[in-house]
Amino acid sequence: MKVNKLIIYSLLTALFISCESELEIDPRQSEDATITLSTESGITNILTGTYAIAATGDLYGGRVQISGDLLAQTGVTSTTDLRWRGTFVPFRQMYAKTMLIDNGFAQNIWARNYEIINAANIVIENIDKVVDPSKQTRMIAEANFLKSLAYFDLVRFFAKPYEAGKTNSQLGVVVRDKAIYDYTKDYSKERSSVEEIYALVIAGLNKAYTDLPADNSFYANKYAAKALLARVYLQMQNYPAARDAANDVIANSGAKLMATYKEAFNHDVNQAEDIFAIQITNQTGTNDMITFYASGLNGGRGGDVELRSTYLDKFDDVNDERKNFNYINSVNSRRLTSKYTNQFGDVPVIRLAEMYLIRAEANLQAGTTIGDTPLDDINRLRTRAKATLFSTVTLTDILRERELELGMEGFRIHDIKRTKGSVSSSIPWDSDLLVFPIPQREKDVNGLITQNPGY
Repeated sequence: MKVNKLIIYSLLTALFISCESELEIDPRQSEDATITLSTESGITNILTGTYAIAATGDLYGGRVQISGDLLAQTGVTSTTDLRWRGTFVPFRQMYAKTMLIDNGFAQNIWARNYEIINAANIVIENIDKVVDPSKQTRMIAEANFLKSLAYFDLVRFFAKPYEAGKTNSQLGVVVRDKAIYDYTKDYSKERSSVEEIYALVIAGLNKAYTDLPADNSFYANKYAAKALLARVYLQMQNYPAARDAANDVIANSGAKLMATYKEAFNHDVNQAEDIFAIQITNQTGTNDMITFYASGLNGGRGGDVELRSTYLDKFDDVNDERKNFNYINSVNSRRLTSKYTNQFGDVPVIRLAEMYLIRAEANLQAGTTIGDTPLDDINRLRTRAKATLFSTVTLTDILRERELELGMEGFRIHDIKRTKGSVSSSIPWDSDLLVFPIPQREKDVNGLITQNPGY
């Protein structure tokens, strides 16, 4: 049995968040909003509930990662790394690049992230109800971490990519810097620029890093904030900043690579490699990585996302454990990843392995060896995977290593956009087809917002 796990508080979604069928609850579980906002326990519960929103299947319980995987596929069986075999239309649209303005999964990613942002704002604006100043500081820092996480993935999915060396004036997403308490009012607002959103994310994570403790149980700690900063800086191609942030996490967080690749996944409690993970139990959270990646015997739908030989062929060593970390579903003969076989296992959001990959790439791009050489960092991961070690390493090697180490974890579309690659010969990194539509529901209530091109 899991211990010390996240309890989902339905209070927040009942009182302050726009309702959707998946979040409908028994009214007896809620309490009066004025009582909640006037007590320390109420504000604490709202912060806990903010983590709970992040743990839903709509977000980091799986669909954010799966969306990143499916957007990166060609939609053509013979050339795709992952094949969508399921019946859910929203994911099929992402896979086939035929997304519509009413795509339900994109709509929920938008809505849930703004729920996180609003809840975090509520915590910050009512933090005076918390008596202990040190607890106030920590709670505000956690709220800033969660807001930054939400804004970062909103801007990556709903806006054109960030381009280094340019003023990124292209439309990003809407900034909500104040809590919304009354949804009957008109809060119409245009989207801020991509440049402004990235600046907002960086500022929030720097605040979180400064004020979070190094150890914060399974909640976000200072190194979760710094690790997310490393990811943000890499997406911006700010290699010195990405390098330094990743190196800080590697050197000071206390996190360690698991002894084997297998041990990095399917565990019930956070392990040494976890920088930040979504907590799942048989009562709380939703592991949609299991739902869509696993066989029926492992709690899934039989393998809606199938692993193809085009991905396996990218491995240069047949003994690489990552190449062989999969299984055949005996019911339908689909090859499935072994990363998700524990129905109530935690969902990794940030692993230490990613930090080694970021440090290696950033050092190579910057011509430095801060912390270690790019060759040593890549060979550290290959040693664990029992793959042949490199004698030299190039940028191409490092980017391929990201595919091999982080496959089926939601990174691929963002790496394609960052490196100005392509999904196919007809779908380049900046294609309108790789940007989510602003949801129709948002358009209906926000008269000032601009829709993305192509929708």
